[in-house]
Amino acid sequence: MSEDYSRRLGRVVSHNRMVLSARYIDGEGIEIGGLGRPLDVVPTAKVSYVDRFSIEELKASYPEMPADRVLAPDIVANGETLDPIPDASQQFVIANHVVEHFQNPILFFHNVYRVLKEDGILFLAIPNKEETFDRDRPVTEFAHLERDFSEGPEWSKRQHFEEFVALADLEDIGRPGWETETEREALVNKLIDDDYSIHFHVWDTNAMVEMITGMAKKYDLDFRIRHVMSSGDEVIFILQKSQNK
Repeated sequence: MSEDYSRRLGRVVSHNRMVLSARYIDGEGIEIGGLGRPLDVVPTAKVSYVDRFSIEELKASYPEMPADRVLAPDIVANGETLDPIPDASQQFVIANHVVEHFQNPILFFHNVYRVLKEDGILFLAIPNKEETFDRDRPVTEFAHLERDFSEGPEWSKRQHFEEFVALADLEDIGRPGWETETEREALVNKLIDDDYSIHFHVWDTNAMVEMITGMAKKYDLDFRIRHVMSSGDEVIFILQKSQNK
């Protein structure tokens, strides 16, 4: 991908996010993992930023990012559990390019549903694996997510790291690759030891829709799909918590 194409793609993605944000995001809510690229919102929207690390830890974890671009979180919390966030307290939750980093996505969706008010909005952008360094990885099936939720994600943790190292295009993200099995195993162990935030799960558009509709059937997480937009390397979903719950 040329640098010029990458810039143009980035502008398209940013524009599409802004259009949907202006239409659906207002009031008071949270954004999870905004880091250096928080969603642009209308002036009347008040956003509290949630991250698992403090500002000092974020700067240390992302040395490649200019320090003045790293967003200081208002709330330090686990993005899957959202423990400090009261039930039915948020008019919106923004989660762009974060759900793929969670080891237990269904737990995340349960807690988003918990903290949203009736008719609250989830603004969700998920990378389309076909357009990213994950293109050669198999899509995560819904049955796998169910098992992560019912048993806990430890059973599949190493499997995800091994798949990431074996199949992801590491050069695309500026990481050195490996040549021998010994080097591969060493890289897997290092990433696990470093608690490196890989894409644990990957989806194409069909698998994303299967996940969202599957959760409604299996767990009664009745998110109504208000809008879906394929945009560059991501798919944006605007989901609304059903007023009937």
